[in-house]
Amino acid sequence: MSPTKHLSLARASSLAAMVLLAGMTLPSWAASRAFSAQKPADPAGTVEVVNVEGSIEISGWDQPTVDVSGRVGEKVERVDVTSSANRTSIRVVLPTGNQWGGDSEAHLKIRVPQKSALEVSLVSSDLRIAGVTGTQHLQTVSGDIAGEASGDLQVNSVSGDVRLSTRNSHNAQIKTVSGEINVAGADGAIQVSTVSGDATLTLGTVSRGHFESVSGSVSVTAAALAASGQLEATSISGDLGIRFTTLPDADIEVQTFSGEISNCFGPKPVEQQYGPGNRLNFRSGKGGGHVHIDTKSGDVALCNTK
Repeated sequence: MSPTKHLSLARASSLAAMVLLAGMTLPSWAASRAFSAQKPADPAGTVEVVNVEGSIEISGWDQPTVDVSGRVGEKVERVDVTSSANRTSIRVVLPTGNQWGGDSEAHLKIRVPQKSALEVSLVSSDLRIAGVTGTQHLQTVSGDIAGEASGDLQVNSVSGDVRLSTRNSHNAQIKTVSGEINVAGADGAIQVSTVSGDATLTLGTVSRGHFESVSGSVSVTAAALAASGQLEATSISGDLGIRFTTLPDADIEVQTFSGEISNCFGPKPVEQQYGPGNRLNFRSGKGGGHVHIDTKSGDVALCNTK
């Protein structure tokens, strides 16, 4: 065969490979389709979002309208956007008996009135939030939650991290299983629970705090403990670090079954006379509040950050 024919065959083979590759990759893109919808909404109403697979971004704006845009996969049957009275709902619907073949993802950007309350339930889908000031109930399975939250806050996450900065949040309840928690700015009544994950919390003035960990460490930095405030931190297997920017007026009890206690204000801890562990009891300032810290297997650090 002549060199010219060899070259022609090589070019033909290369072209055929390119066409085959394009044919393999094109259907995935071609099957994804754009989606958009708008509905009038109560400026202080509730917005519900339900999605399985993909990502959701929610932001607040100054319009009495819910605006939804993005792309959905071939296996998404439809996206229902409905509005009635003071409630707007966005639901990504998959076919009944869907076997998870093909592209079932929905990637949506949702703009809602700034004062909206949110009710979000996601599976295999990440959530980002910004600029929404109403009460927020956020739930994910196998997805992260991140962004900026305001108002009363309730978060439940399984196999996903929670990373939020909060403003004007006077009641916060955050629970994770197999996920990290990083929250800044909340104050008032705060409850945090984590299983198999660490929690790092930077808080305002705490009136009632409950922090609980199983197989994870908890680090809390609070600007202050309110007058007659209550703070309780417990850990089954993990370290506990509690720091106050302003020295609290509280009766403080600390104990650890298997771990060390370090305290940078007040007396030093003493070893248990009967059995293992260390204990520390003292009054800080005028008293009135109460701090109780208990770990079964882990160290405790108690400090005034000034």
